[in-house]
Amino acid sequence: MIFIIYSAIIFIATICGAIAGLGGGVIIKPLLDMIGYHDASTIGFYSCIAVFTMCIISIFKQVKKGFSFHLSIVIYISIGSLIGGLIGDTLFKNITASFDDSTVKFIQSSFLLITLIFILCYTLKQDQIKTYHISNPIFIVLIGLLLGTISVFLGIGGGPLNVSLLILLFSYDMKQATIYSIATIFFSQISKLARMMVSGEVFVYDLSFLPFICVCAIIGGYIGTLFNQKMSNNSIKKVFIALMGFLICISLYNMYINF
Repeated sequence: MIFIIYSAIIFIATICGAIAGLGGGVIIKPLLDMIGYHDASTIGFYSCIAVFTMCIISIFKQVKKGFSFHLSIVIYISIGSLIGGLIGDTLFKNITASFDDSTVKFIQSSFLLITLIFILCYTLKQDQIKTYHISNPIFIVLIGLLLGTISVFLGIGGGPLNVSLLILLFSYDMKQATIYSIATIFFSQISKLARMMVSGEVFVYDLSFLPFICVCAIIGGYIGTLFNQKMSNNSIKKVFIALMGFLICISLYNMYINF
């Protein structure tokens, strides 16, 4: 039964993630926390696998469709995201070693709630807020560093924050921001997975879930990308806002049950 529940969550999450640039982790992590079947570390691993798989499918389809990335921006953000991913993973490991699982989930849910409220407020008011055209490579790397650190530490893939900052700092429209967000998420997750493979940590987890996770993420990423390519900026924004509201409620619930 738990395989079916996990599969359904990952399938729906990766569809939504590919549509709105969320990656899916921001949906998978709090929902699996709410179910409480696995500890925070295992949930973070499953979320990372699902998000990474979805990103591969989504990027491939976007490039095949003809979307052209500003390669320099992707490279600089990705360098920062790779480093940030290592920092975020180290922070997470230190916290899991210092606190029990309920406390770790409470800390993550608290930070996630604050992040989501900030993002929702910005998204609702973004038409009234000045945007920028950042081009300095150092600043772009630092932006990637921030995104990679937060996304891996929270185990969410970083999508909502990515989208908001890409719109604010690079003046992208909603659709462009979602695609660049997924590219950034892809590289931030590489650093975490690479460290886990090298250290052998990946074999600590129950790998029987991985086939279900990967298949659902592939199908979800494919369907979500198809929707993204056909939807307008305004429609994507509405999906994004609705998901932020839903996730704020889930984060509040997770804080309550783990308090």
